[in-house]
Amino acid sequence: MAERDVTGNSLGDAASSAGAARLEDRDGTAVLHVEGALDLALAPKLRQLAERAARQRPELLVIDLTGVTFLASAGMAELVRAHRATAALRVVAGGRITLRPLELTRLTDELAIYPSLSAALAAR
Repeated sequence: MAERDVTGNSLGDAASSAGAARLEDRDGTAVLHVEGALDLALAPKLRQLAERAARQRPELLVIDLTGVTFLASAGMAELVRAHRATAALRVVAGGRITLRPLELTRLTDELAIYPSLSAALAAR
């Protein structure tokens, strides 16, 4: 049986009514997949999993926003928080839904943005 947190979620997963996030280990790289609306409801779960990943001290943390349908300021704030707390962070944001807000806020100047998960994992 999988270990559960106080909300009943598996410790490797987090979900809200609007979206979900899950943490995966890929040979020393932590990959955090986010799906749905990355807004005020899902941002705390993203923070929880990013902090969990940072405690494991992976060589690299990749936050995959490929499945995100809406990117709010709360979600972008958590990306900045993860960037400041992690030695090596890459963000996958290839579509306009995720890339455009990052460009408008000039977070593309601060964050390492990749068009696909495979590109983020391959750029060593």
